[in-house]
Amino acid sequence: MRFGIAQRDITPPFPTSMAGYGARKDHFDGVNDPLTFTAVVLEEGERRALLGAADLCQFANHECTTRLIDGLAGVVRCPRDNILLNASHTHGGPKVPSHTAYYRKRYDTAAAERYAEWLAEQMLQATRDAVDALQEGSLSCGEGNTSLPMNRRPDRDGHVPNAPNPGGPVDDRMQLLVFRDAADSVKAVGMKVSCHPVATGAQHLLTADYPGAWRAAFARAFGPDVTPFFLQGAGADARPHHAADGDHWRQLKHAELPQIGQELLAESLYILTGRELRKLDNLTLAGSVNHVSAPCEHRYTRREQFEELIVEGGYQREYAEEALELLDAGKAIPDHVEFQVQTLWLDRAIALIGLDVEPLCGLGRVVESAVAPAQAMLLGYTNGCICYAPDTHEMQRGGYEAESYLYSCWTGPLLPGLEKRMAEAVAGAS
Repeated sequence: MRFGIAQRDITPPFPTSMAGYGARKDHFDGVNDPLTFTAVVLEEGERRALLGAADLCQFANHECTTRLIDGLAGVVRCPRDNILLNASHTHGGPKVPSHTAYYRKRYDTAAAERYAEWLAEQMLQATRDAVDALQEGSLSCGEGNTSLPMNRRPDRDGHVPNAPNPGGPVDDRMQLLVFRDAADSVKAVGMKVSCHPVATGAQHLLTADYPGAWRAAFARAFGPDVTPFFLQGAGADARPHHAADGDHWRQLKHAELPQIGQELLAESLYILTGRELRKLDNLTLAGSVNHVSAPCEHRYTRREQFEELIVEGGYQREYAEEALELLDAGKAIPDHVEFQVQTLWLDRAIALIGLDVEPLCGLGRVVESAVAPAQAMLLGYTNGCICYAPDTHEMQRGGYEAESYLYSCWTGPLLPGLEKRMAEAVAGAS
């Protein structure tokens, strides 16, 4: 096989809004650490694929992402189903465009659209550089554990607040992709964990958060000839345990991030230097994108219901106002959501699974099981991010992660069973 790696700085070169916290509506104040995009081009014979990793809260649910994927497929010379773009989900990154009223009412939309255009240029150039850098080598994968994530969905008298939940479920795996050149020297390492990059909270400095801290620690250990890149999994219900402060979360100072980076470095080195790495031979590079139509509860469908919600204020008011605008325009309130489930088989024994959602760990486990006994590396926030994706158990428990309809203007929450629909889409691509 051949591979090519290239990395570019995607820190906004002009003022723009930050993503991740609806109450933080103004521009960033400065830059704590650079944001990056890493292009990884894989080649086996005439087959190619692109794995892209970006320090973004998400890729845009917008036609600009569709155009970008088409452009990247042309650069790589591969099917668009072989383009997999993963966002780290850092809440210290810039806002990207959306079609929702939630976006239009809160953010500097002109700056976000300008950033999306500039970002596409950087990503296309990084991918061209990766194609030009193609070299003979090998790819291995390995798996271990990390102490990073802590569940954030406790049960408090029937309510599910966003708070530390030390005994709750998490995906505590760390998975690595290791690229070596023809001389068997390590040239790049991709680390996947499943945890919100929100250690520093809603402060106003651009930051890659803990993924950037790990990359910096890795770069100090290995030097400039080895490229570290980060991939985000199913960590929508987890935060770094370092931010737990009793029953609440605290905002870490940016100066505390390097300690997390060092811990992640030690955990990744344990896998990298162990005996569990498996070399992938005769790469398949077979990509497939299947669509999943998921129904919503018909909780709010009538004009009088939305008029009553307006008096609630907050997100309920904004939801009701957008719904009434749709009804006034003669449009229906959407009662189902279209998702994409992407499967990219690296070889016959391991698949990358990309979901354009913010998956909770329980949903991730079910979707991964669809390729068993083969191994999976499941990635959320891939080629977009429509909403939170809870499994049936967590959806029935409720809480913030079950309320995406308020921000996307649907008739109500997604009905239980999303994990089964997505798993079936993966099985259909196997």
